[in-house]
Amino acid sequence: MANRTQKDASSLKGTNPQYLIEKIIRTRIYDSIFWKEQCFGLSAELIVDKGMELRYIGGIYAGNIKPTPFLCLILKMLQLQPDKEIAIEFIRQEEYKYIRALGAMYVRLTCNSVEIYKFLEPLYNDYRKMRYMNKMGKFELLHMDEFIDHLLRDERNCDIQLPRLQKRQALEDTDQLELYQSALDEDLDKLSASDSEPEETKKERPSLVSRRRSRTRSRSRGRDRSRSRERDRDRDRKRRASPDRDRRDRDHREDRHRKDDREKRKDKASSKDDFEREVEESNALRAKLGLKPLER
Repeated sequence: MANRTQKDASSLKGTNPQYLIEKIIRTRIYDSIFWKEQCFGLSAELIVDKGMELRYIGGIYAGNIKPTPFLCLILKMLQLQPDKEIAIEFIRQEEYKYIRALGAMYVRLTCNSVEIYKFLEPLYNDYRKMRYMNKMGKFELLHMDEFIDHLLRDERNCDIQLPRLQKRQALEDTDQLELYQSALDEDLDKLSASDSEPEETKKERPSLVSRRRSRTRSRSRGRDRSRSRERDRDRDRKRRASPDRDRRDRDHREDRHRKDDREKRKDKASSKDDFEREVEESNALRAKLGLKPLER
């Protein structure tokens, strides 16, 4: 039968290799047109040619659960169970990114934890873009290092339940793996070295931030000085341009003071006249009554 596992294939994870993919998805793959037309009669060597034709990765999509060609080729590799060297060569080649993704998924499904970390962690330095088809049948952007990170951290990827993976720290404690060295370690060492420099060298070599701050301070001081100079110039210009106005203002103030003085004198005179008039009237009235007049 075309859907049976190869006779000389060994069991993986204690079961048939094809059983690593769930039965309902396996059934959809067997019923798909790509499986019937493109995967029939494939050998381990011919899978490379089909992998070169891949243009995106993904699991199942659409309402009737259609499998992607990437998922079909994964099942075909589990069915044929090619040599480990072929899968490793898929990973090491750098020309075809979708073949690399195919080999990474196969290694994640079939190898042990030590080999998975050993072969997949170097792919963190691959930042190429890939097309990923989601369950709605739409394409999304995915980078190779993101895909590898999902393989090492998530429980499911491309709608496949991934086998359990041991923690890296546990493998390091048992000396099965060496400490992980990232490509960013050199940059981090440079930053730590710059932070640990003595204070004298830091004072002699000012940082870019301090230089920018000094520049901004000098610029702001220059602006303040120029503004104060402009204000002084405007004040002098106004003084020179308006001597007549100052004279008019001075004359106006003097006239107002004179006017106020005259009004005060008038008020005093009028009050004196009123007082004398009242005295005369009162004396006339006292004379009629036979009383003595008032003294002024």
